Amino acid sequence: MPKARRKKGVLNERTVIRSNQMKGKHAVKPLTTLHKKANKVQAVTTVASTSYKPSGLQCHNILHRQAAQAVRRLLAADSGHSKGVSLKSLTLAPHIENKKATYAVTCQVLKYLPVLKSVLEKASLVEVPEQMDHVVAYVLCYELLFGQGVSSRGKAERVVRKHQAEIRAALKAVLMEKGVNSVDQLLSQNTVTPPSLHPRWLRVNLLKSSVKKVVALLLNPDPIWPKPYNKPYKESDVVLDALLPDVMSLPPGSDLHDHPLVIEGVIILQSKASCMPAHALKPMAGWTVVDCCAAPGNKTTHIAALIKAAGGNGMVIAFDRDERRLERLNGNAVRAGAMHIISARLHDFLSVDPECEEMSQVQGIILDPSCSGSGTIYSRMDHLLPSSAAGPRFRGGNSFDNDEGQMGQEETERLERLASFQEAALRHALHFPAVKRLVYSTCSVHQRENEDVVAAVLPEAHSLGFRLKDPFPEWHRRGRPVLEGHDMLVRTDACLDGTDGFFVALFERTSDPT
Repeated sequence: MPKARRKKGVLNERTVIRSNQMKGKHAVKPLTTLHKKANKVQAVTTVASTSYKPSGLQCHNILHRQAAQAVRRLLAADSGHSKGVSLKSLTLAPHIENKKATYAVTCQVLKYLPVLKSVLEKASLVEVPEQMDHVVAYVLCYELLFGQGVSSRGKAERVVRKHQAEIRAALKAVLMEKGVNSVDQLLSQNTVTPPSLHPRWLRVNLLKSSVKKVVALLLNPDPIWPKPYNKPYKESDVVLDALLPDVMSLPPGSDLHDHPLVIEGVIILQSKASCMPAHALKPMAGWTVVDCCAAPGNKTTHIAALIKAAGGNGMVIAFDRDERRLERLNGNAVRAGAMHIISARLHDFLSVDPECEEMSQVQGIILDPSCSGSGTIYSRMDHLLPSSAAGPRFRGGNSFDNDEGQMGQEETERLERLASFQEAALRHALHFPAVKRLVYSTCSVHQRENEDVVAAVLPEAHSLGFRLKDPFPEWHRRGRPVLEGHDMLVRTDACLDGTDGFFVALFERTSDPT
């Protein structure tokens, strides 16, 4: 095995990645017992998530089976208003074969779902003696009508081919009933179409590399990297962000999930908006920072990297009350090379005593609590799900509609529960005695989770010596004018800013408590 070369005390990333590949390693080496445990839990989670055995005929093709399983779980979660899964987490997970194709087919099946349901109702395909599973029928009928076609291998595939004349006739009948000439016209009546594609955002992990080195590797990749990652990007494709110095973007649709730099933790796939809270906190050398609701850990590892970049030692105490999510955080921290900075704790942040000896030394807090996730409806592809009609919608083709009055009672009640928790967590965070800066952020577009939460705690924050401060004076989008200091609050718009919808508020202690 070739030895990793060092130059001026810095590990050469290209050599490390090449060495791992020559050993046949396309995954991060488990460096610690903690990481082995994280891998074990992830494996258990994977088995649990794929162990459901639907009844009826199943797809023969592995890609179609994976897409059907993803669609099935997404529809089940959507109908139950569960936020534990996402299209990307189900189709781009480590165990998925041919991730890009599985992701694409799953997206297309969800996109065409209203049409497929109507067609199947007329074709009665799921009523044949073989009792085909509904979701399998969706996937195979999508391929027959709009995709790459259906092979004759597999019982389910043969059933679809046998009934293809009936299926095509049913599609024509549906179009006639709806009074449209094409499927595209029919889809436009049933789906929300985002106005543009987001760039592929990535964060350079300063614990392992530098922006300059990563740019060089993207423009001049190692020739032994697997396809398509050994193909160089154009200089015009690699865009350094003007606001966040460790963030850059590549063209929309750039597939990096199996990129050697991602696998080795040199770059982190993280949206620009999600990188803003850590920069807003701006941790200093030697600080102890608490990440209140830390998993899966992208912001945690970002804070760790910024502490190192500030030029000194420090620590990030990461709390999460979910064991599996915390194990995922541990795995991400190992991959990022941050375990010497991060101390992960299985604990409910609201039950942490701010006055205990350890917590009384905390100087920075980042609170990114559970929220509706309404700002990520686009990047999570949630706009493809049936419930998207009740959530935030794109207004005028270029912005999010945030009319919470259009929500149903169940969704409104859920929003109130989330806001109550967010307010309680923010009040609790304000009582850590040595805190100098505190960042509250959400990936929500709803005023109820953002400005209203800040407004509710602001009098108490003032009594404790905190004032709202502007973390990004050069940023153009601000909070809604419903409270004093709204111009200090930061928002991003998922349609206008090329990144997820986010909200960031920075509290800075400027005086002693009164």
